Amino acid sequence: MFRKKNGNEIYFLLSNSTDEQSIVDGRVAQSSTFRILLGFINLYIILGFVLYLLVKGNLIDGVNIDFLDQGYFSVLNIRTTVVLVFLMVMNISAYYNYGFKYLSLILFVYMLNSAIDTNILFSDFALTAERPYFSVFQLSRPLFLICLIWIAIVHKDKIKDA
Repeated sequence: MFRKKNGNEIYFLLSNSTDEQSIVDGRVAQSSTFRILLGFINLYIILGFVLYLLVKGNLIDGVNIDFLDQGYFSVLNIRTTVVLVFLMVMNISAYYNYGFKYLSLILFVYMLNSAIDTNILFSDFALTAERPYFSVFQLSRPLFLICLIWIAIVHKDKIKDA
């Protein structure tokens, strides 16, 4: 079914495969500010996901169980999934340089809405002592929102912007 390759065929395969990466014409080089902001956004969302996994597995002490039983855990589950999907699509969009500003603004609106919803729906449990780990992310959310707006402004989407 499969035959052994002879020396000439192996040489041909190895000589045509090089270590050089393909060069894409017309790719826009993003600024270092853009890269730092994108790294911060990735780090923020991944740390939020890790926090979600730790709470889901009951690996963190100090989280009020009544707080999680009030429906916050189901809301957190859905929001974590949606934000991870946004992160994947945003990174793909940044790589291909297509629709990144739109995704940044959509994620900005979604995160602003989720912050307002969380404060309204769970205002009874809004004490920092009740949910210290979630409060860190709630209190740092304005910084994240500023980063989303800033990255949409800094992003170069066409060659003439470069």
